[in-house]
Amino acid sequence: MGICIDVLIVDWDRLMSAPSDDQRYAMLHDAGCSVDDDEDVWQDRSPSVGPQWFWPSPPAIGWFGKFDFGNVGSSYKDHFWAGERWEEIRAFVAPEVRSAVDRFIDPLFWGGLEYMADRDNEGAAAHVSVVLPPAPPDHLLWCPPEAVPSLNLLWDSIDAELAALREPFERYARVDLGRMNDFDEFAKLLCGWGDVIGAAQQRGWGVVGLRC
Repeated sequence: MGICIDVLIVDWDRLMSAPSDDQRYAMLHDAGCSVDDDEDVWQDRSPSVGPQWFWPSPPAIGWFGKFDFGNVGSSYKDHFWAGERWEEIRAFVAPEVRSAVDRFIDPLFWGGLEYMADRDNEGAAAHVSVVLPPAPPDHLLWCPPEAVPSLNLLWDSIDAELAALREPFERYARVDLGRMNDFDEFAKLLCGWGDVIGAAQQRGWGVVGLRC
């Protein structure tokens, strides 16, 4: 788990217009490394350690943006441990919220441990399942634009109930083990993913997570 993740939202048509997988990977890799390689091409870069977007200047402008999770989430360990914490508390969360969180985080970073919605749940969000295509080598996430609206619907239902997760987290999460031992950090990581999905939804783009 000693890896980090670069999360990009991308114009899928432009990405898929590249004639080969290798060229698509090169495009994404170059985009993901832009911040480190040339600080001058980025606008509105802040020294803050909080979550923030980086949007490139011309000529790269217009086809991707990079989301930095800040001091919680740049390491993939944080996402792994967020999944572990959710596993520990999910039985103590209201069924409709549990179903929405299950289905939101499973395709993004939970490693495929999908739970089916309770059969007696009501509401559209409880019945949305998102199955993403396998990620190419060296990618941690491959989310085409057609999957984004369902994820955004799930996030909307989670965002409204996020505060309700604090009590089960503080009572049942094993905060003596690993990382992601504070509810505010856990919530910040979920909100980061909500920001990513919302920005992709607004533009009709896809989402890619690169191993870095």
